[in-house]
Amino acid sequence: GYVFPTHKERFNRYVKSTVGPFRLAWTGASAGLAQWRDSPEEWEQGMKGYGKRYASSFGQNAIQQTVVYGLDEAIGLDTGFGKSKREGFGARLKDALIQNVTSRTKSGKRVVSVPRFVGVYTGAIVARETWYPDRYSYKDGLRSGTTNLLTGFGINLVREFVFSW
Repeated sequence: GYVFPTHKERFNRYVKSTVGPFRLAWTGASAGLAQWRDSPEEWEQGMKGYGKRYASSFGQNAIQQTVVYGLDEAIGLDTGFGKSKREGFGARLKDALIQNVTSRTKSGKRVVSVPRFVGVYTGAIVARETWYPDRYSYKDGLRSGTTNLLTGFGINLVREFVFSW
């Protein structure tokens, strides 16, 4: 059955999802893609531009993870990913996908993940409204948040069927 994680386990997961090896590599890849797309173009190319894109991606994720962790703690939810214990591709697929938009209560019941939605959109909107060039607005943050949320479905599938981190 389901066991609600301890405060220490949840804090360690928060640290890992903010500054762990996979997160730092993902941030580097994300910055590289933005560099290749020259987005935002005001940040130019070269190492200086890449550094801005890396710092931006890192900052956006740090805000997102902090909001998710804080709300999880305040509300008493578990937003962490866990591999499915069920058999069969369909059941595992469903479990992996549903975890991107739900959290567990202390009893193990799945509920809509308010922390995840608030975190993903807060990180994206704060980035667009603060350190991005002036032409960006909260609308761009909403688009980016939605992209990040959709990317989470793919990440969960990789974690379920390919390898865990």
